[in-house]
Amino acid sequence: MSSMTLFYIAIAVFGLMITGLFLSVREFVLNSNEPSQVKGSKPGNE
Repeated sequence: MSSMTLFYIAIAVFGLMITGLFLSVREFVLNSNEPSQVKGSKPGNE
């Protein structure tokens, strides 16, 4: 493979990684704002 092909693959992987990171942070923020909707969370049972 040429160096430009490897460069394009690296850019694509980087873009997917950034997208996944953004979606993970967004899900974490949504769940931390609404702790009552987290499945299986029972504050009395520790």
